[in-house]
Amino acid sequence: MPFQTDQELAADVGDAFGEYMITFFSNQGQVRADLFRKGRDVVAHVSFPTGLDAGSVTDPYVTALWNYAREHEFPDQFRVVYSDARNPNQHNAAVRTSAH
Repeated sequence: MPFQTDQELAADVGDAFGEYMITFFSNQGQVRADLFRKGRDVVAHVSFPTGLDAGSVTDPYVTALWNYAREHEFPDQFRVVYSDARNPNQHNAAVRTSAH
């Protein structure tokens, strides 16, 4: 299943990013997105566990994330934040705020 609950992550981050909701894993594990709700906003923190960057990923994931937002009725409050795994001190490498 692409969307799963990661209890360990929820415990580790507490409310640092807001209320933890769920984690998305792409089919081949190239993409991970941890979703958090902060007020009305929902943010997907996207990372690439295999070391790829957004331009090298072949697993589909953007549509799955936006479909999840639509199905759960928060597409207008949803945004995707890309983490830069090459620079752990820079969490927000890019932000996409419009529906795909």
